[in-house]
Amino acid sequence: MDTAAPQNQQSTVKTFPCTSCGAKLSFAPGTQRLKCEFCGAGNDIPKDESVIEEQDFESFLKELVDRQETFESVAVKCGSCGAEQDMAANTFAGKCAFCATPIVAKGYAQRHIKPKSLIAFQIAKPAAQEAFRKWINGLWLAPNELKDYARGDGGIHGVYLPYWTYDCDTYSEYSGQRGRDYTVTVQGSNNTTRQETRTEWTPVSGEVTNRFDDVMVPASPTMKRLSFFGNGRFEHFDTQALVPYADEFISGFTAEAYQVGLAEGYKAAKSIIDGRILVSVRRDIGGDRQQVHGVRTQYSNITFKHVLVPVWISAYRYRDKVYRFMINGQNGAVQGESPKSAWKIFFLVLAVLVVIGVLAMLGEG
Repeated sequence: MDTAAPQNQQSTVKTFPCTSCGAKLSFAPGTQRLKCEFCGAGNDIPKDESVIEEQDFESFLKELVDRQETFESVAVKCGSCGAEQDMAANTFAGKCAFCATPIVAKGYAQRHIKPKSLIAFQIAKPAAQEAFRKWINGLWLAPNELKDYARGDGGIHGVYLPYWTYDCDTYSEYSGQRGRDYTVTVQGSNNTTRQETRTEWTPVSGEVTNRFDDVMVPASPTMKRLSFFGNGRFEHFDTQALVPYADEFISGFTAEAYQVGLAEGYKAAKSIIDGRILVSVRRDIGGDRQQVHGVRTQYSNITFKHVLVPVWISAYRYRDKVYRFMINGQNGAVQGESPKSAWKIFFLVLAVLVVIGVLAMLGEG
């Protein structure tokens, strides 16, 4: 297993020079190539046919005992301009602050567990910018300043965010009740009748087995914040598209290191797994209604992967509050939050009142 670099040690960086003009190359989303933004030349990324393997959860936890991870910033030296700078503790790839050269720090931000695979960007930056403009234009109450901002580049930048994925087998024993609905005719007042649904309950017990594959848990507070107001499609990533990790895919993007540990991530995954087990228990009980009194579960063959997923983000400030727009870098799903113009709300309310007044006058006439 890779060990953490000593604290305050300067990290070497990896860059990919263009074979035509010498500028530094960045990954081109939706391709298997690095591309030069100056001359347009590119280099193919060698295809890695390695199998993406699951890693044993319990074994890794035992190896991590008494090994403290460090989360300090990492000093890097740009291979293009020679400038030295600190890379934030939660990132391991970005651009030089002085010459904008794409850099990837070696050492993975002093974390013990390295990403073995990733989902590469499929949505290019121009498409993300256009999606931002369309989204803003569809918000009638958005301030004009925000729409002006969207006509530019929208501050869009690409980020690889860390995730844990967990697999496991489960065996669950449950107890509960199965409800069967039936209808009876009830006599009411004044010789009226009505149909009433009642439920007959029967005690049940049983067992269910499940296999869970790639239960995904964000390993960064960034994705947790984005998911707070998210939608299912934005948060969905197809892990069948995972490819073995290579620095080339990261070049030109920001990449975050995990801040949620392996054990902490499993607690979140277990909560998701338990929720899905409950669904399978209710399905096994059957009937029209179900009551679940207790579930006892055994978890086995627990494995994990540490992966990176692609997200385009724009963070914009309006009246001292930050709003975010995001696009899933794999499937293009869009979500965001927007400020609302007080003047536009005022005129909207005024217009509604005018319409109500006109309808009232016509009604009186």
